[in-house]
Parts: sequence; structure tokens; C-alpha cells
Amino acid sequence: MTGAIDRGRKRGIARFGGMLLAALTLGGCTLPQDQSPPAQSYLLEVGTFAPAPARRASGKTLLVAPPKAAPGFDSNRIAYTRQPPKLDYYKDSVWSDAPARMLQPILVRAFEATGAFKAVVSPPAPGLANLRVDVDVIRLQQEFMSQPSRVRLMARIKVVDLKSGHVLGTQVFEAVEPAPSEDANGAARAANAAVQKVLEQMVRFALRYL
Repeated sequence: MTGAIDRGRKRGIARFGGMLLAALTLGGCTLPQDQSPPAQSYLLEVGTFAPAPARRASGKTLLVAPPKAAPGFDSNRIAYTRQPPKLDYYKDSVWSDAPARMLQPILVRAFEATGAFKAVVSPPAPGLANLRVDVDVIRLQQEFMSQPSRVRLMARIKVVDLKSGHVLGTQVFEAVEPAPSEDANGAARAANAAVQKVLEQMVRFALRYL
């Protein structure tokens, strides 16, 4: 008799366990989904950039190395600051890629537009280059210490002779642009204006060493 009771108790426990598992599974299928909108994504770009043409074609090949960024600016987060040196980032807005990576094709197109080089290439392009430019993004941030807010871009360019390995020249350029609005959209638009200014300065600087 006791054995029959124990078997019945085990069957009851098994049935309850099965019902509990089914309830948990069904509950998991009906959990509320995240309905928050995706983060807004912004491009770093310049519109109609037309640098002054070079006085002469050098016949050289220029290698544009992948730009690098300082810590804090080496991701796709859009940075801003209210109290330096504290750095914050927008939660619902991002760059479509890390600004340093988006900068490389911009640099290639800008140097191509000068007509100063036989070719402008980027890794892993085959062939030997004569010159290389290295660019480091030191700072790219929206600053709310004044109204309207401003976007500050600081970048360093280095020109290297690849045959000798000598650094021909290096310089830091900076541009500060007012933001048209106090949000990530304003930051992106001001950043693009700052990129255009710094780019023009960098191209002129590099052409000195042809």
C-alpha cells in the first residue's frame, strides 16, 4: 500500500514539474520586447571639399595610414563635456563608425583632389609608396561650457619619407565650431565643419614636403 502511495506521489510531482516547465516556457515566450528606438547614427564627412590644386604633380605615391585616436575618442560614441576633464557620451546617438576610421577615406579623397600625386593609397594597397601621412585624432568633443555649445577637433599630422624613414614634418591643427543645436545632431554638424577646416590645413601642410 505504501509503495502505491509513493508511486502516486512521484507521478504527481512529475506532472507538476511538467506543468511548471510548460508555464515557464510559455512565460518566456511572452516576455515584453524592448521597444526602445535604435540609436541615431551620424556620419563624419565633408561635402564639396575642393583643396587648392598643387603647383606641380610630384609623380610620387602617397600612403595614407589608418588614423588613430586618443583614449576616450577611439570608439563610435559621441563625446561631450560640461566640466573638463570629465567626458560624457550621448546614450541614444552614436557615430556610424569610430571617427578615426571614417577619417581615412576623407583624407584619401582630399589628397587625390590636389593632383599632386601619381596615386594616393591606403593599406593594404600593394606597391611601394614614397611618402606616408599619419593622422592622430587628439580630441573630438562637444563642449557645453558656453552657449551655444562648441565642437573642438584637435588632430596631429605627420609626414614620413618612406625611403629614408625620416619624419619630414609634424604639426597639430585645431578647429572650434559652434554647434547649431544643443544635441548630438548639432555636435555632428559642427564636427563635420571642423573636419573640413582641419583637413584643408593638413593638406596644405603635407604638400610642403613634395
